[in-house]
Amino acid sequence: MRSHDRVSRLAVLDDGTYELGLITGKTLKIFVCECYSFGVAEYIETINQLGELDGVIISSTWCGYTPDAKKLCRSKGVGLFAIRDFMAALNKPKFWMHLNEQEVTDFKERGWL
Repeated sequence: MRSHDRVSRLAVLDDGTYELGLITGKTLKIFVCECYSFGVAEYIETINQLGELDGVIISSTWCGYTPDAKKLCRSKGVGLFAIRDFMAALNKPKFWMHLNEQEVTDFKERGWL
């Protein structure tokens, strides 16, 4: 993350959380999750434990998140991503709205787009 053009600083907080400073001056509170499957219940549990977040990154390629969790997070202005997608999303003003190709297809099939 430190090498991303839009990132000015990165600080480690507690419990898998990081403070990410952007070149725009905005600061994001990001949780890096190593859970197998991140769903709505995990999101609710996470914010109950850690407080409000700006983003959740699933750190392992073996792990993932549910479409319902992605939809909920987007509605709350919270990004939910695999690390690669997070790096792409940082280039957008509303980074939490970023969808990869598969998510676009899934959201359209569900009538969410």
